[in-house]
Amino acid sequence: MARRITDIFLRWAYANYNTFLKPVENVRFNQMEFKYIGEDLRDQWEALVKANSASGFMQSFFWADLKRRTGWETFKIGVFEDKKLVGGAVILKFHFSKTKNFLYIPEGPVLPYESPKAGDYFHGLMSEVDVIANLKEEERSTHIRIDPRLDRVPEFFNKFEKAPYNMEPKNTLMVDLSEGETEILAQMKPKGRYNIKVAEKVGIEVTQDDSRKAVEEFVKIYKETVARKKFSAKKDYYFDFLVDSLAHSGSGTVFSAKYKGKTLASAVVIFYGDRATYFFGASSNTEREKMAPSKLHWEIIRYAKAKNCQWYDFWGIAPDNADPSHDWYGFTQFKKKFGGKKFTFIGAYDFIYNKKLYEDFLVESGEK
Repeated sequence: MARRITDIFLRWAYANYNTFLKPVENVRFNQMEFKYIGEDLRDQWEALVKANSASGFMQSFFWADLKRRTGWETFKIGVFEDKKLVGGAVILKFHFSKTKNFLYIPEGPVLPYESPKAGDYFHGLMSEVDVIANLKEEERSTHIRIDPRLDRVPEFFNKFEKAPYNMEPKNTLMVDLSEGETEILAQMKPKGRYNIKVAEKVGIEVTQDDSRKAVEEFVKIYKETVARKKFSAKKDYYFDFLVDSLAHSGSGTVFSAKYKGKTLASAVVIFYGDRATYFFGASSNTEREKMAPSKLHWEIIRYAKAKNCQWYDFWGIAPDNADPSHDWYGFTQFKKKFGGKKFTFIGAYDFIYNKKLYEDFLVESGEK
């Protein structure tokens, strides 16, 4: 494997990384340079991620900040060539025991996958990730998981194997917002348009709000939703952290559909690059005949279009061959009413550092 950064340097970098955000000294590797990305490179990094169709908000600074607040360690490594930032990754480290962890690069790594040099960038970057995996003698990384939004597996992923579990949706549905509102409505299913009209006729109103009250209202009907659908639920504090991070970075907000002041449906939406993402949603058990969720999504679509987003991502649907018993079948049928285009990505891939520890992780985490 390619030459690594020296142990002495990396132990120093690790010890100091979380106390300041200055980039470390350049580390040269086969005409490429690697360095930790700090605040001084934030704008360059965000621009690179936003322009990369295989990546998204999970490689952003605000997402790294959120994950750090919820218990993950985070590292940001940039790949430079001729002093130009060409790729990199926000790397998350999760400790699932006192001595074991795994590394995760959601919606990444961020690379120019169409470039003939993409493989070189990838292997160099993975060498640096290797070092992060071995920074502490008392800890063992079981594996590194990557999950770019690609529709085919690059040849240079040949040392990785398909992960048994996708932490992010492999299949999703996205509505193209480049058309006019009339055309967007026309490509919806008739039932989708009808439900929007029903909601408008009864007076459903949609608001945007990232206040504490809005989060509390969202959490209230979110709990109703997970109980009704029998999904596993996020903790209340997660949504406090999420919406706070979105508000401070200007990357999203809470949309709520209300009837006479009562919230009947709500969604946490993330705006990043050319994509608006329906990240979390909830609907009340009451007054469902008023079709509040349909009006909610139509207004989010209109808002995203006004912000010059190209896509509204419904963030996950069931596979084509899913039957009604599939956990995602119900909400997939709802999402399909809005038309859109289906995208299928390659899903997550793992590089295994220790086979036995990896197998233990799969059992402990429920992935196996």
